[in-house]
Parts: sequence; structure tokens; C-alpha cells
Amino acid sequence: MLRDRWPGGRRTRSFTLQWHLTNACAFHCRHCYDRTRRGELSLEEANRVLTGLADFSRQNRVRPQVCLTGGDPLAYPHFWELYETAAQAGMPISILGNPVAGEVIARLKRVAEPLYYQVSLEGIGEQNDAIRGAGHYARTLEFLEAAREMGLRTHVMLTLTRANLNQVVPLGEALRLLTCRLTFNRLSQVGGGADLEAPTREEYVAFLKEYLAARRTNPVLGVKDNLLNIIRHHFRQPLYGGCTGFGCGAAFNFVALLPDGEVHACRKFPSPIGHILENSLGNIYESAAAKRYRGGPEACRSCQLRKACGGCLAVAHGQGLDPLRDRDPHCFMAERVELLARF
Repeated sequence: MLRDRWPGGRRTRSFTLQWHLTNACAFHCRHCYDRTRRGELSLEEANRVLTGLADFSRQNRVRPQVCLTGGDPLAYPHFWELYETAAQAGMPISILGNPVAGEVIARLKRVAEPLYYQVSLEGIGEQNDAIRGAGHYARTLEFLEAAREMGLRTHVMLTLTRANLNQVVPLGEALRLLTCRLTFNRLSQVGGGADLEAPTREEYVAFLKEYLAARRTNPVLGVKDNLLNIIRHHFRQPLYGGCTGFGCGAAFNFVALLPDGEVHACRKFPSPIGHILENSLGNIYESAAAKRYRGGPEACRSCQLRKACGGCLAVAHGQGLDPLRDRDPHCFMAERVELLARF
């Protein structure tokens, strides 16, 4: 079991390797974190990563999980071999990718049923296509319809910007019968996302009020953002698990593996903690860099919500703050009485 080293800290029985197999992708989304050309692991190297994950998990008594993503994970030349090897090893697999054809869905299910297949939408119709390219919205809905008919569990993720705050609840209505879950991550102003605008704190809180109200009648709307727990705490309700089940789980119950073997605490901003071809996952996890990210921002360490929150390090980094020192710029814990007075 993995544990935090601070008093009263978190402990987890599962660990996820978020594996960005390739940066190759047919789309050119405006908020993409990284479109740099990176080398990719050979099949032999990739198989060693799976073996290392199994060893790390056994040594730490946690259940391993693999999240295959990219870029477009299916653009990785050894995707199918790797998928089959992970499935044969009994590792639960989730996929974060682009819409695929029915024959790809069928092939995935023949090899092993993934936990879920996640695609992204940024709003309805033209709002989405302005970010992800012409025709993307229609293709994604076609994929979701096919996946539902073929029994593939799907999730949809939205990157929340100032421009699409008013699109989330209507998108949830459009997806009500098409997917299992719609959630959102706030924009990390990194890479292409640096050119987009994030909402203000007040705009964000107003959006959360609308979102939580809509959840009462739409079960598709899920909870992921850590700051939702401020509202739960304010009204003395049980807390959500936050982003990873433990608030910010960066370098705690997950790490991000980049195509060339770099390991980061979180993919949404530069947070290097080691290299998988140069060191074991266990040594990377216990490195000084990983421990710093795992500890979260200094400003959050005395907060009573720390175990289920910790804000978002990537959002802080994207707005020019020190993610290991400063609190999430959207955090409204100190202002919650005023901002939630008319909730």
C-alpha cells in the first residue's frame, strides 16, 4: 500500500500509469499540452515498462492499472501488441483517445474489455469544432452511438475555458443517453492552451453552482475537479474523491509516462521526476522530485480539505504561479461564505 509520509496522510491500494504512447495525432486541438516530436519506446522497451509496473505494484501491494493515451494511442505502432500483453497480465486498461470506427471497437472488445474508452468534447457543434477541428463533434457523437450499441463503456472529458462555461450543462443534456459520464478539467495554460483564456474565480464558482444544480437531474454529469469539495465542505456534506480519488494524485496514485520514457508527476504541465529507461519505477516514485509534487503546494498543507483536494498544480503553473508553493488561483476556500451565500 502506498502512503503519504505526513501525519494523517492518504493511502491508496491502486496505482495508475497514465501512458502517453505517442504524440502523433490527426487532430490539432488548440489547447493541446504538447505537440513536440518525441521518440517512442520500442515494443521491447514497452514490455519492460509493463514488467516494471507489475514489480512496483507487487512490492507496494497496490493494484496496477494502465491508462493508454497520447496523442492518439492507436497511432503508436505497437498498440495492439501492448494492449494484448497488458490484458494477458490481468491489468485493468482504460483508453483516452479519438473517435474510432466500429471495427476498432470490436477488436478492442475481442482482446479485452477496457474499463472505459474516453473521448473529448469542448461544447456543442461549432463551439467544439472551433477547438478540435471541423466535423469533430459529429464524428464523436457517431462513435458514442456505435460504442453504446456495441456495449463499450465510454466517458467524455471537457477542458473548461472561459469560452465554454455555458456549454457544459447543454452538452450534458446532449450526451444524456450516449455516454456513461461527462466530466471536466480546467484549462491548463500550457502549450497551445497558453493562448486560451481561463475563467475568473467568480465566474468559475457561478459555473459550479449551475453544474451541481444540473447534476440533480442528469446522472451523466460526473464530479472530478477538486474544488467542488469546497462546496461539499461548506454545506457539511461528504467529500468527493476529487481528481484521482485522493484530490490531486500527482506522483501519489498515478504518474504520467511520456512517449520517450520521461516520467512526470502530471501530464498537464512540466513536472519531470525521472526517466523510465534509466531508473526503475520504484526509484522514480521515491525520488526527491516525486516527493515534492506528492506533497502538493505549501499553501494547502494546513487545509482541512487537503486529502481530497490540493487544488490543481497545472492550473497554478499555467497562470504563472509556483505550483509547489502557491494555492490554485481558483481556490475559494477562504472566500466561500461570501461566494456561496446565494447558492
